[in-house]
Amino acid sequence: MDKNTRILVGEVSVGILLFTMAAMLVALVVYPEKSVFAGLLLGMVIAFLMFLSMAQVLERSMRTGEPAAVQRRTIISAVIRYLILIVILAVVLVYWREQVNVIALVIGVFGLKVGAYIQPVLHRFLNRRKNAG
Repeated sequence: MDKNTRILVGEVSVGILLFTMAAMLVALVVYPEKSVFAGLLLGMVIAFLMFLSMAQVLERSMRTGEPAAVQRRTIISAVIRYLILIVILAVVLVYWREQVNVIALVIGVFGLKVGAYIQPVLHRFLNRRKNAG
């Protein structure tokens, strides 16, 4: 990965982590069960892995330069990512229902969306801090 992509991955990862920490604080007050925290943590790990997969696929696709190949590769990888997510959810539902709260797992995966949305804010904040220091 080039430098800009690594910075972007780091910023979105920080956003995913911040979202998970906030969700855990809410869970601590609202529903303090071990299974909820396990679900949030597993969801966070899945969000990290999904984002790393997206970043690698997009970087490789953009190097090809062929629009049809880029579109095909990104669609196939997105379908594979979501199929893997569905399999993980099914395994958790069938085998680990007591240990991992599935709703918390899905909320943890939503950290990917939150991380992507707050990345521009984190980028500005981190750049201001870097330029000031």
